[in-house]
Amino acid sequence: MIDAIPWNIRCRPRPLAIVYIQDAHDVALAVKVAASFNVPVQARSGGHSFGSYSLGGNDGALVIDLKAVNSVHVDQSTWKATIGGGTRLEQVTNGLFAQGKRAIAHGTCPQVGIGGHATIGGQGPLSRMWGLTLDHVLEMEVVLADGTITRASKSQNPDLFFALRGAGASFGIVTSFVVETHPAPTAVTHYAVQITIGAPSDLAKAFHDWQTFISTPVVLSDRAFNSVITVTPSAVIVQGTRLGTSDELQASEAYIHLKRLGNLEIKQLGWLASVLASVEEHLEKIGGGIPIPLYVKNLVVRQSHPLTLETIDKWFANINASDPHDSILVILADLEGGRISDFPNDATAYAQRDALYTIAAYAVALLPYPDNTVTFLNEMMQTIMDAQPDANFGAYPGYVDPLLPPTLWPKQYWGANYPRLKQIKEKYDPNNVFSNPQSVGQV
Repeated sequence: MIDAIPWNIRCRPRPLAIVYIQDAHDVALAVKVAASFNVPVQARSGGHSFGSYSLGGNDGALVIDLKAVNSVHVDQSTWKATIGGGTRLEQVTNGLFAQGKRAIAHGTCPQVGIGGHATIGGQGPLSRMWGLTLDHVLEMEVVLADGTITRASKSQNPDLFFALRGAGASFGIVTSFVVETHPAPTAVTHYAVQITIGAPSDLAKAFHDWQTFISTPVVLSDRAFNSVITVTPSAVIVQGTRLGTSDELQASEAYIHLKRLGNLEIKQLGWLASVLASVEEHLEKIGGGIPIPLYVKNLVVRQSHPLTLETIDKWFANINASDPHDSILVILADLEGGRISDFPNDATAYAQRDALYTIAAYAVALLPYPDNTVTFLNEMMQTIMDAQPDANFGAYPGYVDPLLPPTLWPKQYWGANYPRLKQIKEKYDPNNVFSNPQSVGQV
């Protein structure tokens, strides 16, 4: 059955069944039946879990597919939008823009579903200006483990609302979101700096120069500015966007520092064209919605502990010495901060508010997926952590790593929020109906 093929075909759990629902009442019935037989339940919105947790993560789960719940409705008086839990990000972008030229912050892959995106975090080019996708959420309709359909917001079930914004898959199935929206930008300027390099020391210097650039006060304080560095074994590309016209970018203080990285290419686009350009860049790097075998390791680098030059040198020396050369390696690092960091780490279940940037290392290889590639990625990230043992590195839970041991993943995903999340889990799902290998309550 094609719908049982995961996006990451390195991880291929076999679900007991896939249920295709039409509304929240269908979800409630399916959850009740599964719970009565002690069958674990996981929702699927877009199905882009790196560990295939949207198919349960382990064999034998009931998968509730939300793709039919995909409406976008914007209230023309309040500009709040109600979005179905199975809506893909492409539909979100187009639906909001068509109903009043509105927008929210979210990621660039069009096939990702908002159900997982807005309950894990939701990073994207507008996040420094407007926050994560989950920061836009005002209210949710959610099906609980006993089949109850309820609402969660700051005033109604606030503890559940806290948990659903950062650890949602462990607590229920969100069938709709009410979100605040913003006027869509009238212009967005894309920039790119390509640096052709060779030796590991060149890679390390390019990364260090980028970290120095994004750490300057004028860049950190410019919330309209977004930056991503892409590293391959032969080149580095620094690219991103700034809200506004190309003239406004070139007049910004950040631009003065940006020019020092290398020769710039600049392109001004309208909002929808800008989203499409970001999508094309994403597809070229990672493969979009096409099933591929890959493994991903990630780290959250805190604002208080940027990587030292010595750490970066060790990191890229390790890549050069240990790369097994039987996979395609791409390393991405995304600038964070801005509106994301306006909230403390305990404001929601999401616990990476103080990130300077996130690192994600992707390795795509042929099946059977080579063990030495898995070892390489783990050792590469361990090199960074060993070099700065007091840096309190985290992990973005949207880049789920099923090979993280139980001693690490609760703290790396949710930090000091994990004990509170376990208490909320006991209240709303004491029998662990909503479970996957790394859901709240597994350890």
